[in-house]
Amino acid sequence: LYYFLTESPRIAESWSHYVPLRASDFKNEVVDTLEEINRYLIAFFRGQLVVSLINGIATGIGLVIVGLKFGWLIGLSLCLLGMIPYLGIVICWVPAVIIASVQGGSYLIPASSPWWVFPLVVTGIFGVVQQIDGLFITPKIVGESVGLHPMTVIVAVFAWSLIMGGLLGAIL
Repeated sequence: LYYFLTESPRIAESWSHYVPLRASDFKNEVVDTLEEINRYLIAFFRGQLVVSLINGIATGIGLVIVGLKFGWLIGLSLCLLGMIPYLGIVICWVPAVIIASVQGGSYLIPASSPWWVFPLVVTGIFGVVQQIDGLFITPKIVGESVGLHPMTVIVAVFAWSLIMGGLLGAIL
């Protein structure tokens, strides 16, 4: 880690010298293509970071509004884990439902209601935020950061998750 941190400016300047091709137009084209791919990947991950922050804050606010204990902490962890598609949401949803089941109720949901009502409300908050994210936030923010129309992002995610099968296709 120390080496990469101290040498990163020099590595960034001269990485193209290590491409295993002779100096030619083809090598220049390969280097240009790799640099362009790198720019798009950086833009994509910056967009995903913004989307993750928005989802975490919205979910945290929703959980605090319904009175879930540690709702703000779950929202904060979703800000961090939301970078992992699908898995981050599940990792945050499970503890939220467990806490809601144990808590039993809040100022909004009386404790005399059936045990499953509060976990269902918490699940509804996660579902609503994820639907808004999937239909509006991600296509708009990630699409603009990468330079694609939001509809292109939606169709690409759906198509590749069908072609490649689930999570791997959606990530690609």
